[in-house]
Amino acid sequence: MTALSSFFDQVIAVLSSYRPVQDTLDILLVTLILYELMKLIRKTRSVQIVKGLAILFVVYIAVIICDMPVMKSIFETIFSSALVIIIILFTPEIRNVLERMGRTSVFKIFSQKQYSGASTVNAINAVCSACSEMSDDKIGALIVFERKSMLGEVMKTGTKINADVSSALIRNIFYPKSPLHDGALVISSGKAASAGCILPLTDTRNMDSKFGTRHRAAVGITEQSDAAVVVVSEETGAISFVNRGRIEHDVTSAELRECLLKALNIENNEEKKTLFSSLKSKKGGKKDE
Repeated sequence: MTALSSFFDQVIAVLSSYRPVQDTLDILLVTLILYELMKLIRKTRSVQIVKGLAILFVVYIAVIICDMPVMKSIFETIFSSALVIIIILFTPEIRNVLERMGRTSVFKIFSQKQYSGASTVNAINAVCSACSEMSDDKIGALIVFERKSMLGEVMKTGTKINADVSSALIRNIFYPKSPLHDGALVISSGKAASAGCILPLTDTRNMDSKFGTRHRAAVGITEQSDAAVVVVSEETGAISFVNRGRIEHDVTSAELRECLLKALNIENNEEKKTLFSSLKSKKGGKKDE
């Protein structure tokens, strides 16, 4: 009973020395942290771990009430290392939270990355063109645009390319008999950085059954980073845009282009004109042929 009585003594001590402003702020901060944590884990397998820990705590209370010295000793030994156990169990979630904090506007001055370069515009152009053709031929594809979150670890799982992005290059990578077609292509700073990369799958359990492994991988990487991802379904040929864990399914090539321009913060009107004029000239060339 000592642990439980000590806890209640601390609660009574806090209430007796109540300071309106500081303690209200303290409670609000704790509530906000708990709310954000619940939002983070509610759609993942971590929620099952939380339920298991809650059941374990209820059993511990029952052990104290029933005065079982052996079980009480075992539980106290476990709870003495509770912090280490929690860190081990929730390592992915803790890392995700810290990465999100690092991507807040406070740190933008330290991690500013330019997306308005001609190479990025050309990459968007090539991706939209290639996806349109692969959609018609029902060739599956998974293309990741790196943003502020560095994807060096993901790139290491694939084959380094470091080449200019072109429609022909993308179609060759995802050609069904290509050795790299099953993985993801990562585009960094307007360059095709690495292909055949392995992405983490999402833990989300309520995804539509029509979405396969490529879509789960796309959602997974956007949950763990701020990357923007394009998916072409091998079964239906539908193009999807994935950002911040959300899927915009069955988008057109024009809609995909707008999504990428917005996600990569390309707001330079001159570059948009260059992009659309190049597309227009290509279409005109095809008609002449």
